[in-house]
Amino acid sequence: MAKNTLLKDRVTEKLQRIPQRQLRLVHDFLAYLEDREAWEATQELLTDAGMKRDVEEGVRQVRNRRGKSWRQIRCDV
Repeated sequence: MAKNTLLKDRVTEKLQRIPQRQLRLVHDFLAYLEDREAWEATQELLTDAGMKRDVEEGVRQVRNRRGKSWRQIRCDV
């Protein structure tokens, strides 16, 4: 945990010193890493045959307008 905090502190210090143009590049790279991680998680789920079948069925239902509105199936919490 301490190593993680130290690393974040070092990154924050460096971010304070870089020009705006480079800061945009850092932001874009971080967004890319975040998106890639989400995409990898999605791909992992789709390797499960049952999950893939369920997703494909959901897509078919939407295309054929057989789905239900979320208001019809929501639970009041």
